[in-house]
Amino acid sequence: MKVAVADIGTNSSHLLLAEAAGSGYRVLDALKDRTALGECLDEAGNLTPEGEDRLAGALTRFRELSGAAGIPEVRVYATSALREAPNGQAVAQRMRERTGLYPAIISGEREGHLTYLGAAHSVEFGPDTLLLDLGGGSLEFARGGPEAPSDVLSLPVGAIRMTRAFLRHDPPPAREVQALQAHVQDLLRPHASRFAAQPGTRVVLSSGTAEAAAVALNAAHTKATLAGPDGSVNGVSFTVAALGGLLDRTRALRPGARLKVPGFEKRAGTIVAGLAVLHAALDLLGVREVTVSEGALREGMLIEELAQLSAFTGGLSLRQRSVLATAERFGANLAHAGHVAQLARDLLAALARTGESFPDEARPLLTAAAALHETGQIVSQSAHHKHAAYLIRHTDLRGFSPRERELIAQVARYHRRSPPKASHADFAALPAADQALVSRLAAVLRVADGLDRAHAGGTQFRELRRARAEDGWTLHVTGATPLDLAGAREKADLWTREFGPLTFRNL
Repeated sequence: MKVAVADIGTNSSHLLLAEAAGSGYRVLDALKDRTALGECLDEAGNLTPEGEDRLAGALTRFRELSGAAGIPEVRVYATSALREAPNGQAVAQRMRERTGLYPAIISGEREGHLTYLGAAHSVEFGPDTLLLDLGGGSLEFARGGPEAPSDVLSLPVGAIRMTRAFLRHDPPPAREVQALQAHVQDLLRPHASRFAAQPGTRVVLSSGTAEAAAVALNAAHTKATLAGPDGSVNGVSFTVAALGGLLDRTRALRPGARLKVPGFEKRAGTIVAGLAVLHAALDLLGVREVTVSEGALREGMLIEELAQLSAFTGGLSLRQRSVLATAERFGANLAHAGHVAQLARDLLAALARTGESFPDEARPLLTAAAALHETGQIVSQSAHHKHAAYLIRHTDLRGFSPRERELIAQVARYHRRSPPKASHADFAALPAADQALVSRLAAVLRVADGLDRAHAGGTQFRELRRARAEDGWTLHVTGATPLDLAGAREKADLWTREFGPLTFRNL
């Protein structure tokens, strides 16, 4: 089981390809692209055409590399640069049209949660762990236990942002660095009690700046080697006092001299601000020592996606696992298929709780159709719903009768485009009861598929309400992107025909 994830940051964009290996994963390939979107913002904060071209180029390379590895899709998350750009959502939509990949914009809190997850699988987290993750646009704080954070905060004090806002000279005078640090502490102070170091707190840094600091300190360390034999700094610890000394020395260096410092080669222009931000935050929180984690956002994305796939496959019967094997053989995006299947089952269960009647076979048929609904893309994107129906009819789905296979094929066929019609020969050939079942299950599948139109896996079902029959339905979800909501509204036509009007609320 292979997956591809990418994160789009203010300074750089990263792709990670991996496959499940036991209880963990094995990295197959990785690619870093210095998109430097933070350099491509106009006075209003919009991403410029040059920035869009840089991003499109990176996404195209990511898609090509993942495709060559046999991974049909890449899950892409965008952070501060697009999150705060007024035209961020429009840029994301244009990227989908230009490259076929949609960078789903996530909140700072979601970014902090995923980064915590990635770091927790890279270094040992204790019962009270504080993580700081510095990017080009923002600094995330996350506090929690060994597996997940319980409190997350995002502040707009990233290294690129602070360089542009405060460091007018190069090298910067002490007063500029002091003003930068005072600004960071002013923003953090109202939240300091939530993230202050306590006895026993383990503090972890995950960022390029933190890794660069560890490399630079290692190079200056004459009595022992901090880094591993392969140059890795994962798990390396250093004191905040040492970080402060590094900041003082780095601030005084001219640009050419900074470029020669080990670890600073690729971030010489923002390293002073990055070190200053981290030192100011750690000092205010009373931290004395930190540990570096090389695991961060993309590793968290990878772990989450593999966990979702594992949860999906773990709950399948033997015959449903044969369906999943068929989907994988035809190159379907298993993460998307599994997420749509879960949303569809949640919707079906909610309908049943409100009194809508379905036969016992409805759930396994819907699950199979959801898992296979995009298999037709192996033939062609155009009319892939029809190609999927053909493949399902003519493949060996162990454990399903010929009738069940035909129903699965037709539910998958109607996940997009035209709803079932009496003029469709295959549909018209079904008995009336099976026609009704296909229409109702296809209505559910269309909405579920629309809710993951971005293929970001973020939409979560919360509640389906109907106060009165004449008022229609209200579906409450969380985590949906604007593209997901637009997709669900567009595909709610059959739901309206079968169950009544449907509106959406993204909580």
